[in-house]
Amino acid sequence: MMIYDLEEIEELGIFDGINEIIATTENKLGAFNAAPLGLIRRGDVLSVRLFAGSHTYENIMSKGKFVANVSHDPMLFVETALNDIPEDKFVERDGELTLKEAEAWALFKCEPKNLDIALPEVEFVKGEVLEREFRAVNRGINLVVEAAVAATRYVALKSDLYLEEIFRIRRIVGRCGGPREIEAMDRLDELIERFD
Repeated sequence: MMIYDLEEIEELGIFDGINEIIATTENKLGAFNAAPLGLIRRGDVLSVRLFAGSHTYENIMSKGKFVANVSHDPMLFVETALNDIPEDKFVERDGELTLKEAEAWALFKCEPKNLDIALPEVEFVKGEVLEREFRAVNRGINLVVEAAVAATRYVALKSDLYLEEIFRIRRIVGRCGGPREIEAMDRLDELIERFD
């Protein structure tokens, strides 16, 4: 089901607050990139926080757009946080670069501005619901996303505080998560070791 109206954006799973999505972008040479990104919604105002120097920042600055992929797969968040995923994980839908495993996707345009950490507002263009399933909240997936965010900060800042946070999260995921969340935490540990 295609959506073109901002008033229907909740159909895509995007609600008020910070929505953890996986952004897909292309660089000037056509290389694909996927990375977790916080899409912030406050009523009708949408914005994202980007950090200068990241592939996502550079690609959005050059193209003026990105696709927000909605997913509940903890492994996808871990892989895209610290790793480049293969091109066969991407697919074109309605002319836009999306992830094959997305449950929904949304195209956003933005006016590139040279800012160090933020791109204040983005504009919803269109999106599509690909899969709609009911699920209870699993603390495990939310914690895996938190651990992936902490891992990116650890890699960038090399502060042991982030490793301590990941260790604490791992214990809770072991109690609350399912096999996929536990597997994702194991993979996160492997990826972090590459940067040490």
